[in-house]
Amino acid sequence: MFRYTLALLLGVGLAVELPAANLSALFDEQVHDFGSVPIGPLLQHTFTFKNSTGQSLRAINARVSCGCTHATVDGKVVPPGGTGTVHATMDTKRFVGSKQVTIFVLFEGYPEEAQVVVQAFGRNDLTLSPDSIAFGQVRKGAGATTNMTVTFYNGLHVSEAACESGYVQLTMKELPRNGYATSYELKATLRPDIPVGKWFTDVRVKTDQGGTDRIRIPVTVDVEPALLVTPGSVQFDVARAGADEPLKKQVFVRGSQPFKIVEVKGGDGVFTASAASTEAKPVHILTVQFKPGKEGEFAKTLHIVTDLKDDNQIDVRVKGTAQ
Repeated sequence: MFRYTLALLLGVGLAVELPAANLSALFDEQVHDFGSVPIGPLLQHTFTFKNSTGQSLRAINARVSCGCTHATVDGKVVPPGGTGTVHATMDTKRFVGSKQVTIFVLFEGYPEEAQVVVQAFGRNDLTLSPDSIAFGQVRKGAGATTNMTVTFYNGLHVSEAACESGYVQLTMKELPRNGYATSYELKATLRPDIPVGKWFTDVRVKTDQGGTDRIRIPVTVDVEPALLVTPGSVQFDVARAGADEPLKKQVFVRGSQPFKIVEVKGGDGVFTASAASTEAKPVHILTVQFKPGKEGEFAKTLHIVTDLKDDNQIDVRVKGTAQ
């Protein structure tokens, strides 16, 4: 399945000390095995824990036993019963063969550190080009496709390729042989209904070598909302109450496909907005007007409604002062 890429969310200090073993047991897994990986890609994993200590927790540091791995904490509070995460990134360019790295997490108020482990087996008998399946930024509903080449230098052949997430669909075909190397074109297609967010998952490639070993290929994607408005908020200059001419500013509304702006609600007559075009377009220019009838400070949320089938509305905050 897809997993959110998250930073560490832990909690505030404790008056009672607990041994590191108890803190390690809070995590849903103490060891994550990436399996067989090619040399090149960055491997990412998020460890999740549940705070069952009865008191708040706050992480103040994370260190690692090897420079090939980086771990992050952000010091946020996790209340009793809440969950937090530790995020680890492993650089496969930094090792060949078996590698096991311990991540030591220090919590405020505890003299000892909790421990979790990442491990992988770096293989130099194959290459990926590019070194991961990275869709980049994708607007929700738009879908996306990317290709990569997988090359083996040891006579192996691919028997199966599958993604842990159903949001990524795969096809693979063998390319014309070039000398002693065997290459495959791997085509990954992102389903348009994938939810908004930053995600990562894995493709596992099985070879005819047999056994349970799978080659792991990282997959990352940043899914943006179907609608974007820039800027996300509008601050007007000071206006004269009861003036004949309103103050005006423009915002840009972008969609994953051509769309029409149906209406703009929420201005209560103080703020109004109109689109420059009534036709379906991927980008609309919206003119926002501020015309106050009395003195004071005004703040509203304009609801921009479109004719898109899903996620058809986006909001923009507007503020202004009248004298």
